[in-house]
Amino acid sequence: MNKRRHKPHVPASRASLNGLSLTPSQDQIWRAANDDLASDDFARRRRGHIVLRTLEAELAQGVAGRRVEQGIEESLALERGRGARVEVSKTAARHRRIRIRSRDGLDTLAASGAISALQQRAGLLYRDLYEATDPERDLRSQMSAVAMTGAGGASAIPGAAEAWAERRLRLCRGMAAIEAKVRLADRNGQAVRALREVAGHARCISHFVAGGGAQAAYRRALSLALDVCIDHFRLS
Repeated sequence: MNKRRHKPHVPASRASLNGLSLTPSQDQIWRAANDDLASDDFARRRRGHIVLRTLEAELAQGVAGRRVEQGIEESLALERGRGARVEVSKTAARHRRIRIRSRDGLDTLAASGAISALQQRAGLLYRDLYEATDPERDLRSQMSAVAMTGAGGASAIPGAAEAWAERRLRLCRGMAAIEAKVRLADRNGQAVRALREVAGHARCISHFVAGGGAQAAYRRALSLALDVCIDHFRLS
């Protein structure tokens, strides 16, 4: 009896787009989009075009993101070599947050006793809100959602855009409410800027204000703004 010879399993070649290899899920989306483009139905062909353009944008964004990550890693290695204290963490949205603690205004002020631990905590909560309103961050999430749902129907695309816009608007309103309270409590008009620069951007006051007297005024303004944040977030 002749034994049957088993041919080795050769995995199907994965498609590429603009010279970039696709992941299995992207490959599935790409094939579905090409099926739509080959259809006689106008709506399907239109959907195929939309999905392919979205996939192209996602791939280009991935390349740019990897270049940014490489630059960040090189910068972090340089900062660590200079003796800087670097903290890297991930938010719930899986975005890396990088803090050079020796240059973080909230950390340096808390370490010197210029602000309390509770004020520092309030400032970090404001920072979470401030960073969450970044339109580029939500746009990346939106693009991924459109690419994954595009093959299933064009009707999902407007919904994703509306959800993104609604979420960002809600976060912006929350931040505006805090800053409105700060303005009411501030006589000199410095507190909102101090809050944005130090709590929002993690900068030291000396980075954006020159002169000892002016820096002292901004420290007082920041302390006032952080007290407002404590009350707003109901911390104790």
